[in-house]
Amino acid sequence: MCGLFPNEIRESIERKSKGPIQYAADALQWSIVKGLDLHINNINIINLPYIGSYPFRYKDIYIKTSEFSHINDTNDVNVGFNNITIYKFYSRYVNAKKHLNIWSKNCKNNKVILIYAIHTPFIKAAIEIKEKINNVKICLIVPDLPKFMGGNNNFLYKIMRKYQDYLLKQYLNEVDAFVLLSKHMVEPLSIGSRPWVCMEGIYDNTLVPNIQSAKPLNKKIIFYSGMLASRYGILNLMDAFSMIKDARYSLWICGDGDAKDEIKRRMNSDSRIKFYGQIPREKVLSFQKEATVLVNPRTSEGEFTKYSFPSKIMEYFASGTATIMHKLPGIPEDYFNYCFVADREDAVGLYNTITKVCEMNQIELEVIGRKAQNFILENKNIKKQAGKIFEMIKKI
Repeated sequence: MCGLFPNEIRESIERKSKGPIQYAADALQWSIVKGLDLHINNINIINLPYIGSYPFRYKDIYIKTSEFSHINDTNDVNVGFNNITIYKFYSRYVNAKKHLNIWSKNCKNNKVILIYAIHTPFIKAAIEIKEKINNVKICLIVPDLPKFMGGNNNFLYKIMRKYQDYLLKQYLNEVDAFVLLSKHMVEPLSIGSRPWVCMEGIYDNTLVPNIQSAKPLNKKIIFYSGMLASRYGILNLMDAFSMIKDARYSLWICGDGDAKDEIKRRMNSDSRIKFYGQIPREKVLSFQKEATVLVNPRTSEGEFTKYSFPSKIMEYFASGTATIMHKLPGIPEDYFNYCFVADREDAVGLYNTITKVCEMNQIELEVIGRKAQNFILENKNIKKQAGKIFEMIKKI
C-alpha cells in the first residue's frame, strides 16, 4: 500500500500539481516494488498517490479509481479519494480500507501488508483489516519521521498534526516489522524487540537511460539537484560559490522549494549561476554526468539529520561524477570512503573543498567517481536492498 505515480496517470499528476512534486518518494517506492518483484511473484499494489490537497496544491477535488498493472498482469488499483484539504485523510482511510478488504478476501495465503511511509490513513486501515482477518501482518517502511517532515503551518493543519501524532502512538504498536532508512529511528519509534532492517535507500539502474554527456574542457561545473529548502544548506552552497571569482566556474541548480526566490535573485547578479527549476529526471542525470563535481550541502545541524538519508546521494554516486558532502549521522559510514567530505560545515568549508576538488586532475576525479558508482551498483541495487525486506517479512 503506497502513494506512487502509476505511468498511466503520471502526466496528469504533473500537470495538475501546484508546487513541489514528490519525485524522490515516487522513485523510491517504484524501486522497492521492482526489487520485491525479483523475490515475490504475487505482489498487488493498492495505491493512493501522495499528491497535494485541493485547492491549494492540486487542481482536482476528486481522484478517480482506476486499474493498472505494474508488471505483467497484476491486479493493481489506483484508489480514488476526495482530495479536499484535511478531509482527504478520512477519505483516503475509508477507500484504502475498502480495497484492502477486497484484497484480503481474494488472497488465500498468509498475508503481509507492506505500507510506504507513516501515513495515518494507511496504517489505521491496515490495522482494522488485521484485527478482522487471521494471518495478516503489517510491515511499515519509514522514510521519514512525521516530527521532522515539515508541512503547512496554518492553525487547522497544526491541530490535525497533533491529532495524528496522538493516533500514531497507538497505531505503531500494532505494526509487526519495520523497514528504516536510518538505524537511529529505532528508539523514537519504540520498536523494541520487533524485527527491523535498515535500508537507507535503493538504486534502480534499470530506470537510468544511456546518457553520454562529456565534461566540457576548461570549465568547472558545480551541480546541485533536489529540494531547495533553506534547512538543507542550499544557501551555504550559494555563499560558497560567491567566494569563487574564477570565470571558469559555474553553479547549476535544479529543483523547487522555499529558497527558490533567493536563488533567482542571486542568479540575476551572477551570470555564472544557472537555475533550471524542476526538470525531467533524464535531464538531471545528463547534467550530473556533465558536471565537474556534485554537491550535497546539507549539514548535520538539526536533529532531523539523524533520521534521514538524502536520496540524492545514491543518484550522485551512481552518476560516476565525484561528490562533495558533509558527514551526516543518517548516512552509513561506508559511504564516506567514496566521496569528499567538506572540512567545515559552513560556506567556507564548502568553498575550500569545492575549489580543491575542482582543481584536481580530471583522471583522478574519474577514478574516484567510478569507485562510488560501482559501490552503489553492486551493493545498493534493487535486488540486494529489497532482498533485506524479503528476508525479514518471511520470518514475521
